Amino acid sequence: MTRRILHIGVALLLIYVLLFVQLELIQVVRADTLRGHVQNTREITMVFDAPRGSITTADGETIAETVSVSGARPRLRQYPYGSLYSHIVGFISAEHGGSGLEQTHNAFLAGNDLGVRIQDKRDLFIDRARTGQLELLVRHDVQLVARAALGRYQGAAVVIDPSTGAVLAMWSSPHFDPNYLSSHDLAAVTNDLAALNFDEERPLTNRADSYLSEAGAIFTVVTAASAIEAGLTDLVVLQKNTILAETPIEPIKNKRNVTCGGDLTSLLLTNCRTGWATIGVDLGTSELNHRSKLFGLTESVSINTASHLKGLLTPHKVDRSAPHIAAGIGVQLSPLHAAHLFATIANNGIRIRPRVVHQIQGHDGSVIREFAPELLGQPITSDTALRLQTMLAANVERGTAQALALDDVEVAGMLESGFNDHPHAWAIAFAPVTQPELAIAVLLEGDELSDPQVTETVVARITRSIIEAVLRLPSPNLEGTQ
Repeated sequence: MTRRILHIGVALLLIYVLLFVQLELIQVVRADTLRGHVQNTREITMVFDAPRGSITTADGETIAETVSVSGARPRLRQYPYGSLYSHIVGFISAEHGGSGLEQTHNAFLAGNDLGVRIQDKRDLFIDRARTGQLELLVRHDVQLVARAALGRYQGAAVVIDPSTGAVLAMWSSPHFDPNYLSSHDLAAVTNDLAALNFDEERPLTNRADSYLSEAGAIFTVVTAASAIEAGLTDLVVLQKNTILAETPIEPIKNKRNVTCGGDLTSLLLTNCRTGWATIGVDLGTSELNHRSKLFGLTESVSINTASHLKGLLTPHKVDRSAPHIAAGIGVQLSPLHAAHLFATIANNGIRIRPRVVHQIQGHDGSVIREFAPELLGQPITSDTALRLQTMLAANVERGTAQALALDDVEVAGMLESGFNDHPHAWAIAFAPVTQPELAIAVLLEGDELSDPQVTETVVARITRSIIEAVLRLPSPNLEGTQ
């Protein structure tokens, strides 16, 4: 009898273990599969039937909202400006998840966050639909300017307030219309998303913060900063047109095979690769990597969106030599990293985290969470920053970036282009020099960029038009952004 009871007990235990394992498989291992199953209506109901908070710009434009509609589903997520904010806001889909702010701040927008759901004592006892609202630092007027300036060109533009880290605009092209991905027609959404994923121009990719391109001369600002911080301010480099690195990599040559050298300012004004490479020998890879890390170029620049791109110094399998890194050869950055770099220089060497979201608000407009300016350190002294500001202003006045000059505003900046495997062109700047109101990075890329002089003229014209327009715009009253 005792043995029979023991056998029954063991059998029941085994059944319990099997049930437990099956339950864990369902809840953990197969959760994503089951959630996306065509017969699972829970996720569809959560997206289409539940209230969802709105997203607004700093100047009060609603760029994402849920509206009531007739039909089987009572609500529809809409994006009034279509593709204008597609890479910032992203989309939310019942079957395909989401992207951008819709993804990263889903808990707030859907009202699942406790801070949103419980706003007074009564909410502890009464289950009421609450949603959070996002107020951005992105300005609608600046975003429109950036889109109009880039026009038909493929690339990206990022505009940052150097003193606060506020991202005033972030435009990426090609783009997509998120309204098609929020449709109630799930089959059509699946087809549209597949078409976007297979598009060779990658319209789903945010080129502003999820795309790396060779920085070239842009990175030499870091080399100059390292040299100044190391006390090499009086260094004069001999005139050269070619230099051999210490590792078996291609020799470093100046563009158009020019011969150049001189002090730091001369090297910057002439984009002297051989000069920067020579300084790289003195600085070494360790110092260049260290300074890059202090500037935030080797880490993700979190801006409250779904994209968290890690900056790369050497994307190649073989490490680049110090001379190559110092000259910006093989160094890749995103437009956001580049704008952030120049914003730090413009802000007297003080590094502020770039921010897209200003506040998360409750249903009644109360502030649930505010993203205040966050100090990330000071990679260079104020004296070094002032020296770099002077050099970059001189580069626009009489150097390789004269195409960025404006009649009534002093601009500091650089131009760069490359036409090997990946044709592209950069323009990075801040203005006004004495009291900077914006830092900007513009990247153009694509096979239509064929001539260096023409391409740099185009990217300079685009950048100038954005700077001029933004400085003319009235500043909105943004409480709490300073």
